Order: sequence, then structure tokens, then C-alpha cells
Amino acid sequence: MFISDESCMVGLPGFPGPGRTAWRMIERDPEDFWYHVRFRICEGARVRFKKLMPSDPSMLTHLLSQRSPEHKIEVVQVVTPPCMNGGSLERMEKLISAIVGYDVNGECVLLHKVDSGAIYSSSPDVTDAGLLSNIRMIYDATTAAGKHFHSTNYQTPTTVAL
Repeated sequence: MFISDESCMVGLPGFPGPGRTAWRMIERDPEDFWYHVRFRICEGARVRFKKLMPSDPSMLTHLLSQRSPEHKIEVVQVVTPPCMNGGSLERMEKLISAIVGYDVNGECVLLHKVDSGAIYSSSPDVTDAGLLSNIRMIYDATTAAGKHFHSTNYQTPTTVAL
């Protein structure tokens, strides 16, 4: 979730448009991941870009449902915290695919495969999709609708757990 203090608001509610508010700064929980989505929007002969930052997979799924011939997603990136990516800083990487499933205890687990081949897990105990049940694809950059998924894609020695 993104949080902002009212002192960071720019202008008045409704700026820059109906139902919108502009902020100079937002805050994030440093241990959570989030997404960065770049849309290409065609309005007749005019093309513009919009960058959105969903804070969770359900919001990412909602954005993906907004795709159309005029409203295309150019790239989805995932921003992972150090506890997930094994580094000392947050890391933004191109997302190749994301799945959700349930471990043997019924806990929800998210697996994110990035361009480098690394797989990041929301659970320190599960780094292999073969251990999950009720697997559902959230995002797949290699297919237009994200229909094709094989759990072997998520079995790799470069997995880092949250």
C-alpha cells in the first residue's frame, strides 16, 4: 500500500482531474514488493504514456484487464525489497511472469519470474511452483493473454525467498 501525508498534496482534491489528487511524495512499507506498469495510450493520431504503480497483485490484475487495442501495456516491472531479492537495496526488474498458488498449509504464495531468470517468492518456504496447488497465472509477458503456464518454469537454482 502507498501512503501519503496530506501536507504532500499538490493543489486541491480534483487536481489534476475529477476523482484524482496529486501528491509530491508517497510512503511504502520497505518489506513489500510492488509493480511499475507502463501503458501506451493511443487517442486517434496522438500517443501518450501512463505509468502506474499497483501495490499488490489484485490491482495488477485489474490493470491488466484494462488492456485494449488503444490501451496497451508496454512493460511490467516488479520492485522487490532486499529481503526478497537477496541484495542490499530494492531492485526494479522486468517481470516475465507472476503466479499465485497455495502451499500445503493453505497459505497464499506469489512467485515472480524476472528477466534475469531469478524467481522471487513471497514465502521463504516455497520456491518451487510444483509445491503449490490451485495455481493461477497473474501475468505472462510472453503470451498476449497469459494463458500458458508450466510449473517447471519456476524451478530454478537462482530462486530467492522472502
